[in-house]
Amino acid sequence: MNQLRVFISFILLPTLLLVSCNSSSESDKPLSETPEYRRLENFEVNPNSEYKDPYWDNPVAGADPAKKANLVKKFNSLLVFHADDTMEVKKVYTATLALARNAALGPIKIKVLEESEALDDNVLVDTTIELGKTVRANLKDVSPKHEPSFEIDRLGVDEQTLSKTKESYWQWHIEPKKEGTHKLILSIQVTSADDGTVNLPARNIPILIYSKKASFSARIGNFFSNYWQWLVTAILIPIVIALLNNSLRQRSEKKKQQETRS
Repeated sequence: MNQLRVFISFILLPTLLLVSCNSSSESDKPLSETPEYRRLENFEVNPNSEYKDPYWDNPVAGADPAKKANLVKKFNSLLVFHADDTMEVKKVYTATLALARNAALGPIKIKVLEESEALDDNVLVDTTIELGKTVRANLKDVSPKHEPSFEIDRLGVDEQTLSKTKESYWQWHIEPKKEGTHKLILSIQVTSADDGTVNLPARNIPILIYSKKASFSARIGNFFSNYWQWLVTAILIPIVIALLNNSLRQRSEKKKQQETRS
């Protein structure tokens, strides 16, 4: 019986491991090599904005002295957003949005990247967005509801009152559900303008995310997370039973030896 348990343990563990690590044969391509790259439909950037590059192009500042100067220049209105452009399926990431008035880009950019635990320093920046007293922000998956590309969980409230001296932040947890390049919509709506106008039209900004298959280490982690019950059943329980049987056998043999001597 013990031999059978050991045999099952050695057969079951590799089988489950292979099943959990199995994934599609699509190669891991960076977002810039996918057909959907730079296809940001229905989104035009005001030519007067400091932000002129498509979302995932060069990081803000870089080696350009003019862009470096913008890190300390204060803007009347400022939007800074970050989400990693490349993600692994079934891994949770954090996206962060900051809205501010009369603020410099540099400190806010740093905080947005830190709060997002960013893997790169690319940010979406817009200095022409109209802000108001209260603003609602949402991050939406545009895929069909029955076939979502992402699971999105908002952290905190969707509507906030904006300060004239301090930035406001929104965050979301994003978990890609399937491979490929998929689109999110960052929706910004002024619910109460400075002049008293309410519920202005929303500004919808498309965000492209390339979701790739999980790395080997991530699949190993998912395996232990998903199948730990099987591991306990297939490995630990037989070991405990074997130890108990061995202990009982030793006690029995010791007792027989004592009876024989007496």
